[in-house]
Amino acid sequence: MTMRRLLVAPVILGLLAVLAACSNPFAPTATPSEQAAALAPEVKTAVEGYLTKLNERDATAAGEFYADDAGFHWVEDGRLVYETRTAAIAGLANFFAGFGGSRIEAYDLKVSMLSEGAAVATFKYTQTIAAAGPASLKTEGAMTLALTQNDGSWKILAGHKSASGFAR
Repeated sequence: MTMRRLLVAPVILGLLAVLAACSNPFAPTATPSEQAAALAPEVKTAVEGYLTKLNERDATAAGEFYADDAGFHWVEDGRLVYETRTAAIAGLANFFAGFGGSRIEAYDLKVSMLSEGAAVATFKYTQTIAAAGPASLKTEGAMTLALTQNDGSWKILAGHKSASGFAR
């Protein structure tokens, strides 16, 4: 009888150790909104990457941030200017070819997560466009980007840019 007790004790202790190592199925998990909020830095990084490519005047690389989706569109000052990703990339290339320089500075960037796969980024901007020679034009405004997670990266599905006027 004593031998049986000696064998049962290690088995019970082993089972307790295995149970302690298992995750608790009743433990609280992150809510969907907490999971989505954890992705906000990824969205911010994507927006900053897009702005970097704009400042490098690389239409093709900036276009890589546009979603290849039938719902893609770009609006400026309340009017639809590009209905497709391809048109938006071509428009950027034409813009860059038409001016000697362009630089956009973003500030007050805010990311709102709608779900784990959808976000909205808003920011204010100042844009300086240089023509041939020393002349330049400086405008300011706001931009809103609706982003979707596609193949593990964040892509712009819709964009809206509104100039509020010339910088003072």
